[in-house]
Amino acid sequence: MVTGKCQIDSSASVIQDTPFVKNQDILEYSKANYQFALTDISIQKIRKLAEGTPFAVVVDKQVIYYGILKTGISSSSCLYSITMYYTVTENKITMNLGYAGAEINIDDQRNNPKLLATLRNQGKLK
Repeated sequence: MVTGKCQIDSSASVIQDTPFVKNQDILEYSKANYQFALTDISIQKIRKLAEGTPFAVVVDKQVIYYGILKTGISSSSCLYSITMYYTVTENKITMNLGYAGAEINIDDQRNNPKLLATLRNQGKLK
């Protein structure tokens, strides 16, 4: 994390060899809502993560973007990062620009062309 900010230091990040959410766990992606539909198992794993857990969206071992998990009841802001929020009643996660306020200079890669092309080729793009 970048000191004093809700932001990931990409130069110091280390990507796991095994994905936390695997490709087969992604059922679809809505580019209009920046929302992934996931399997029950993946959503349950995400719900067990602590608030502020960093993550990376990766295609073919290339980081597309970094983000931070924020819960719907969070009282802290996160203005410098893409944030992941999961819905309580559905198996969906939404990627937002910032949290609880206007985003500040966030590189919005949520609909990155490589990510969209990969999802389209797999029949997962909505």
